[in-house]
Amino acid sequence: MSNGKVSEADLPDIAFLLLASFIAFAFVTVLSSAFADGDTGWHIATGQWIATHGAVPRSDPFSFTARGHPWVAHEWLSELLMYGAWRYGGWSGLILLFGTAAAALYAIIALHLRRWQRPGAAALMMVYLSIGLAQSLLARPHLLALPILAAWLIALLRARERERAPPLALAILMFVWANAHGSFVFGLALAGGLGLEALVAAAPGDRVRVVRQWGLFGIVSLAAAVATPAGLDGLLYPFYVNNLSLLSLIAEWQPARFGSASSLEVLLLSGLFFLLLRPVRVPVLRLLILLAALHITLDHIRNQMVLVTLATILLAEPLGRAWAEGAERPRPALLPRLWAGRRELAPLLAVGLLLFVGTATYRLITPFDRPDSSGVPVTALRKLPPGLRDKPVFNEYSFGGLLAFEGIAPFIDGRSDMYGDAFTADYFEIAKGDVARWKAAEARWKFGWTILPPDNALVKILDHEPGWRRIYADKWAVIHVNDRPSRSIIDCAPVPAGTGSPCGRKEN
Repeated sequence: MSNGKVSEADLPDIAFLLLASFIAFAFVTVLSSAFADGDTGWHIATGQWIATHGAVPRSDPFSFTARGHPWVAHEWLSELLMYGAWRYGGWSGLILLFGTAAAALYAIIALHLRRWQRPGAAALMMVYLSIGLAQSLLARPHLLALPILAAWLIALLRARERERAPPLALAILMFVWANAHGSFVFGLALAGGLGLEALVAAAPGDRVRVVRQWGLFGIVSLAAAVATPAGLDGLLYPFYVNNLSLLSLIAEWQPARFGSASSLEVLLLSGLFFLLLRPVRVPVLRLLILLAALHITLDHIRNQMVLVTLATILLAEPLGRAWAEGAERPRPALLPRLWAGRRELAPLLAVGLLLFVGTATYRLITPFDRPDSSGVPVTALRKLPPGLRDKPVFNEYSFGGLLAFEGIAPFIDGRSDMYGDAFTADYFEIAKGDVARWKAAEARWKFGWTILPPDNALVKILDHEPGWRRIYADKWAVIHVNDRPSRSIIDCAPVPAGTGSPCGRKEN
């Protein structure tokens, strides 16, 4: 609008923004499925350790198999936020934190989509975004990082629209991102890709200026990315993880599969339909970015959340122009007009605020506890006799986070990058029923008990193993206890994972 104020024509945009962000907030906040992931536990435990010690751990403080082993706690800022939300709000406070992150993500993307898309098309793209993100709506740091990814990319695109480099102050976002989640490397790659696009598109006489401005932004962003407790190790950490052979053993790190219908297949096929139905021109470097995101998703299905976020943002303009039919594109940014017309919009904004506050209040005052799930056997652990808590346990991989959260030293947990290839591969062979490996692990670690899913191959073995007795079972977990009259237990001194012998033993 020429006067910079809100008009009746802007009301659909405002409603779309409020509705999109509220639906995301309410969906994550009301449902408890975000707590089904076992890793939530060790993330909170890490945040608690940081708050207690006033430092970021550089070695494992939780397990008895890798105690003292070097560990890059690269998500420490997210973990501190998670602990703070849980400490002062319980599980309700924690889910509100992630609901707020989801609302921020959807608000950021909704504003971007409406600059290029009609309301119906923007709503459809938000549906696609929701389908792609559904498997990633877990109470883990990556969900806190997604709004940063969206804001970062949109800021880069706005800089390209203005034919200038992004403001150096944007590096503050990179600083936060690098301390919150390892996906910050995508941000550096995006800056490089769009900086190269700026260089290619510039007139010959402007290329020195483009190199100077985008190069300075890149240097400042890189400096922000290494301004973490881990320093250069934090920058290299995502590449180290990506090259671990153990990734093939973990479901979320496995390649995408197309043997049956999946959300990725739905997204790809329907996306191709709209891209081919009308001529859609995607700038070459942005197309390469999307193809690279597709590649890493096909390689590791967990990266689907990155692909769908990038695709929703990068395709908004070319799809909007292809279907614009002569309408103005881009449409004027909404936020400046919202600010200018804040007084006349106060009643509408108040209603939106009441929706958020009402949902948050419901979540806080309604009794809520973390439910049992395939990765979080809460009830089973509550039935554990107190005398077993300090004895070495052989646990299911996904149960390790809950054990760490409860102050029980796990055999293994979701920090597989710290345990390493050899140790993790050995664990999975035992979990598949390798008796020889189990006997060797039992002789070394002197397990006092086990907690495993009912369908784990080792459960059947222990049911018939002399000296082992099943003491609890439900649909989520089975607990066995070692009933041998005399055995050694591990003294928890530092022992690097997969090397050496137990640090110390004592008879009980």
